[in-house]
This record gives sequence, structure tokens and C-alpha cells, in this order.
Amino acid sequence: MLSTPHLLIGAALVKAIPNPAISLPAAFASHFVLDATPHWDGSPHPPFGKKFYFWVGLDYLFGLFLIWWFARSNPQLPLIMFGGFLGTAPDFMLASFRGFEFLPWNKWAWYKKLNNFHRGIQSNVPPASGFVTAAVAVGLAIFLLVKV
Repeated sequence: MLSTPHLLIGAALVKAIPNPAISLPAAFASHFVLDATPHWDGSPHPPFGKKFYFWVGLDYLFGLFLIWWFARSNPQLPLIMFGGFLGTAPDFMLASFRGFEFLPWNKWAWYKKLNNFHRGIQSNVPPASGFVTAAVAVGLAIFLLVKV
């Protein structure tokens, strides 16, 4: 799934669940739930070029902007933004695991298991079908960010 839905769902969970001891782990876990649902993530294949990083960066910035926009008056905005980041953290972990094998944490057994689990649950579908899942996730997240 693209970053924007992951960011928004993570942020919405932190806003909707006032206890960070529950909401922050839930934001992290939401990534795996979203990736297990049928989605489209652009189907990237290495090697990645400048165009790929441009679009990934733009998607991430767009998601951060939306969180800021919908929660900007909330005094918990920094925590809500952190929840958004946690909603995308497994992708950063997977990128580290795939592209920087020399990093020491990539040798940790639990880290390998988590990344292998993450790769194994992907449910990629064509863009049109995957857009529906993303739209539902984004709509739900925006509702939670605005109404709750």
C-alpha cells in the first residue's frame, strides 16, 4: 500500500485512542493489517531510480501534509504525527533489511522474522482494485482525524 493510507491510519489511531501505550503499538500494527488487505503499492522492483524516490517522497509528504491539515489544531499533533510515522515504520525496516544488509540489526533473528513476515503478507492487486482499499482506509482515517 502507498504511504499516505499507512500514515493516515496510524495518525487516526493515535487520535482516536487517547492512551499512547495502546495507540502507538496499534499504529505500528496497523501497517501489517493494511498490507494484508488487497492493495496496490506501485509494484516496485529494484533497482530504484530517481523517479521512484521522487514519487515515494511525494506520497510520504502528501500523507504528512494531510495529517497536519486535519489535526493541526489538536494539541496532541506531535504525537499524532508520530503515530503516522509508526504506521509506515515497517516499510522503513523492510527497506533497511533489503538494501543495507551490513547494518547490525539486520542480523537480529526477530528483525529477520518480522521482515520476512511483512514480505509474506503482501496482497497486491491491480491499481483499480487496490485504489478501493486505499480510498476506504483514507476515508476512515480522515473521518477519525476530523470527528473523533
